[in-house]
Amino acid sequence: MNFFKKIRQQLVKDSKLSKYLTYAIGEIILVVIGILIALQIDGWKEQQDVNALEYNILQNLYRDLSATKEELENDIKANKTSKQYLEIALHHLDQNTAYTSALDTLFPAIANWESPLATFTTYEIFKTEGIRIIKNKDIKNGVIKFHETTLGFIVNDYDKAEWVLFENVTLPFITEHLSYLLEDETIALKPNNYDELTKNPKFRNILTLTMAMRAKGLAFYATSISELNELLQLIKEEIEEHDDHE
Repeated sequence: MNFFKKIRQQLVKDSKLSKYLTYAIGEIILVVIGILIALQIDGWKEQQDVNALEYNILQNLYRDLSATKEELENDIKANKTSKQYLEIALHHLDQNTAYTSALDTLFPAIANWESPLATFTTYEIFKTEGIRIIKNKDIKNGVIKFHETTLGFIVNDYDKAEWVLFENVTLPFITEHLSYLLEDETIALKPNNYDELTKNPKFRNILTLTMAMRAKGLAFYATSISELNELLQLIKEEIEEHDDHE
């Protein structure tokens, strides 16, 4: 700046007005260019910060959704098993087979199902930051749909229906007609009167309705896993693209 100041002073001293004006305009242009460069650098730094935050959110989404997928897969295994137990128990009733203690380990399936326990930590951050920052629209729409619609359907439709059936029908029936036991660290339900239980149409209805409920839940779970796999693949590809630009 001292160098430019000396040039200005010399031009004024020599009364070279036209050259001074030309120089002054050139100096203004240099200042403007300097400002633009500074703004560009600031914008670049800001974009780098945004990219870093987007990368972090994508990684955490991938981690949380992977944990949710594992949880849902475990739920599917458990609910498939409980449905199979109910089918076996109903088959015994249909065939009017004699009572054995093995049946006691089948009957608890009418009250045992796995509720979805998704990981929502990053999704809460996503709702405040991710929607604005994540550029991939398919990922944004997919994350919202999965959490708000797909998981919401399992929680608000299937799981609530299981709870309503259990609290209003199954549990009162169990309390009246069966007894909980602990056999070799396994929960069992022993009929108070097996012969009477086999002839009770309400018990058969409970078994049938619960089986249908589990089948409905398994269908919801299968849809969620399929949707989740596609979403995880999208997020993985986006993370890899970030890595390629590092």
